[in-house]
Amino acid sequence: MNYFEAVILAIIEGLTEFLPVSSTGHMIIGSSFMGIASDPFVKLFTVAIQLGAILS
Repeated sequence: MNYFEAVILAIIEGLTEFLPVSSTGHMIIGSSFMGIASDPFVKLFTVAIQLGAILS
């Protein structure tokens, strides 16, 4: 995953976190469209970017 892909996933997370649907699902779909879903770092990034919501 490069910097641009990380920014795109962060934007997806930020925009969909407040919606009453799964922001994780949107991040999975976004990473699939970018072809990076199988990257192990993407899974770690998904957990790390949602850490604030997990802790609250």
